[in-house]
Amino acid sequence: MRITGNRNSANSFKTHSRIVLALISLCLLPIAAQSADDWQKQNKAYLDQVVNVMRAHVQSMRMILDYKDLKYADNMVRHAEAFERAFGMVGPMEWHIAEAYSHAQKSGTANKFSEQQFEDLAQTSRSAIDQIKKSAKRYARDKDKDLMRASINDMIKSCGACHSQMPEGTVPAVWKGMKE
Repeated sequence: MRITGNRNSANSFKTHSRIVLALISLCLLPIAAQSADDWQKQNKAYLDQVVNVMRAHVQSMRMILDYKDLKYADNMVRHAEAFERAFGMVGPMEWHIAEAYSHAQKSGTANKFSEQQFEDLAQTSRSAIDQIKKSAKRYARDKDKDLMRASINDMIKSCGACHSQMPEGTVPAVWKGMKE
């Protein structure tokens, strides 16, 4: 009987220990439900990170153009393609149009753009991003710095044309502080 009693005590101890450990772990786990503010901060942090990647590729392309005989000049096409991929991480252009239109409609600005106007701006940006890749390939072939610079500047202007229609604080200042 003594052995049985010890087994029951041991089993009881194990059960209680498991319950106590489970309760402690619940107290230590982060709460699954997050506030809307936390969710927005996390999304903003992610967006800032992706925007920094995009900005870095544009700055790298400009650096290749500015420095004579840069050893890594053949990376121009890779930077252009990487920029396009990073842009895609922010959301497809159709999503951009929908978000831009929605934000503009909610804003108090007098000149609210129509969906078609945002679609036109988006098409201009699509074309500008495609042109950067074409210009980068041309640069790799014949080192046409003027064409590459113009393509980068046109892309930045096309992004800015849409972003300028958005309410203050709703879109990141992607190209702020970058020389043209």
